[in-house]
Amino acid sequence: MEPMREIVRAHLRLWQKTELSFVAELGVTELLTNVYKHARGACELVLSETATGLFVGVTDLADTLPVVREPTDNRADGRGLFLLTVMTDELAVEPRGIGKQVWFHLSPEITNPDGEERNP
Repeated sequence: MEPMREIVRAHLRLWQKTELSFVAELGVTELLTNVYKHARGACELVLSETATGLFVGVTDLADTLPVVREPTDNRADGRGLFLLTVMTDELAVEPRGIGKQVWFHLSPEITNPDGEERNP
């Protein structure tokens, strides 16, 4: 996953949005890991600069939609999408004719995991 995280970092440097790097890299890693674990096929990663921040989407060919569930103490997995709902402005799943796209949006005003607000 390190090459994918480096691609995210490079785009954010180019767009002068490096303050979004931590959550963007975490989100890309989570979405691509889910494709590997559950979809097992080709996928497409889209990174787009928006007027208000960053759009990240991953499209795959599997029709099964992911379920965001609150983490429990007795499971070691299943926390990633839940964490993205907390750390991003918006997380969504959109069914496609074939497959789906899971995406999130980040703005510079998003709060860091330590509770401090980021400054654009």
